[in-house]
Amino acid sequence: MKKIFGILLASSMLFASCSEELLEPFTPGSLTEDVAIQKSSDLVNLVNSSMNILTNRTEYVFSSVFTDEAAPGSQNGGQGITSDYIFLMNVDNGSAAAIWQTQYFALARLNRVIAFADKVIATNAADQQIINRAKAEALVLRALAHIKIVSYFSPNPKDDASLAGVLADKIIATTEKPVRVTNAAFYRSIHADLDAAITIFNSNTATYAAASRTFYPSRALAQALKARAFALKGDYTNAEVFANTVINSSGISLATTQAQYDAVFHTHNESPNTEVIFRLKRTVQQNAQASNLNNGWVSVANRVNGSPFYEVSRALYNKLVEVPGDFRLNTTVHLTGTSPSLINPNYATATDVRNTDIIVLHKHGGQAAVTATNGYNPDFMVARLSEMYFIRAEARVAAGDLAGAATAIKTIRDARFATPQPAPVYASAQAAWKGILDERRLELSFEGFRFIDLKRIGTLAGAGLDRDASEYASSSWSFPAANPSNLPLTSTKFALPVPQVEIVGNPAIQQNPGY
Repeated sequence: MKKIFGILLASSMLFASCSEELLEPFTPGSLTEDVAIQKSSDLVNLVNSSMNILTNRTEYVFSSVFTDEAAPGSQNGGQGITSDYIFLMNVDNGSAAAIWQTQYFALARLNRVIAFADKVIATNAADQQIINRAKAEALVLRALAHIKIVSYFSPNPKDDASLAGVLADKIIATTEKPVRVTNAAFYRSIHADLDAAITIFNSNTATYAAASRTFYPSRALAQALKARAFALKGDYTNAEVFANTVINSSGISLATTQAQYDAVFHTHNESPNTEVIFRLKRTVQQNAQASNLNNGWVSVANRVNGSPFYEVSRALYNKLVEVPGDFRLNTTVHLTGTSPSLINPNYATATDVRNTDIIVLHKHGGQAAVTATNGYNPDFMVARLSEMYFIRAEARVAAGDLAGAATAIKTIRDARFATPQPAPVYASAQAAWKGILDERRLELSFEGFRFIDLKRIGTLAGAGLDRDASEYASSSWSFPAANPSNLPLTSTKFALPVPQVEIVGNPAIQQNPGY
């Protein structure tokens, strides 16, 4: 039976959910989808509301806490230390459920944009371009959501036969009981969506102002996601093609000064075509402690007196200070100004490391990010140019070109220091993979990559999680049972469980091994 939206789409499109499972049943006089989606503005609003759903900080926080980017903070009141931080992962895990549901709630709306875009009648040629652009944006976002499902829930993203998730490439009715399909099916859908979007973008004349261009999916994002998906699959021949396409033809350049790099994360007013391919934009009206990105790690502000319940891990901080002058240190850690971090040079032997070694996260929103009505609300970074250089480096290692991999890494390092840096020298492929993994850790920290990076290339690098003993051996945080120190990359927990609520609702959905 066809489901309906009730009274929606007549306002801002920010309704609670339009997943089929949560829609109200038909009642006489209700507004059907056919009636609700009639104009280009309806499609645009639905795309925008889909992006709003995708601004769920769980992915960013989970990846940092479950791995080695974050550590319990001085004001930790129990957040995460009895679950994600100690690698407790089961079918009722809240992080796994949020990551799964966020993608599928967004997919439910995106599928409606794609399905109805060809039915909306344009008022003129310019309006048709807006319709086409909305469809292209929805195709790119649908591919992004499917990439995340493969990344987090597939036991082995490189194996075509491994299960991914439920393929949501159409509107799914409540009468259906879909099952998980293979990675191969997901990758076919992902690349078909991205290819279709690129075709539309190539002929589309509807554009955005330069200052807001990174707020919307684009051809460059579609190409970047093709590179990301091919790298996830381990198909580096194709991954390199699309990474190079973005590097060479997007018109986007790396940030090359401390001020430029800070602007990307702290104020979001970087110069046009600098660093960012796509971000999920947040507004001051959406500033709320329960959903702000910065409030995923601190209760009030990015300061020692801002109640940090998670901090930058000591292990990551040690890596950031290893080579003096790295812009990423000051961008990531709050070191100067109001209530800066407390850096204890003797932290390893300190009796009260919790209160004497407080390394406050600064990356998302800088000092402007404060929990307040209409306060500063950091954007969610989704894709940056530096990722394309990392994919190029990975592809060079896969091709046996260690010098080429070093050159790609040097390009990033040169952009992150005031003076050119020496190219790394890799004695073996494993050393090169380790070098890339380490550099990705510095560059992409707290942006939701670390969990997936360890899963993708940790074994190739001969490396796993890297936590400092001070982050788990102290009794200050009252860890349950044995203090956690590591999790082998062979653990089934690197494939998150399908939420139990999904399996209860649809027993046909297969659970991952180990749960």
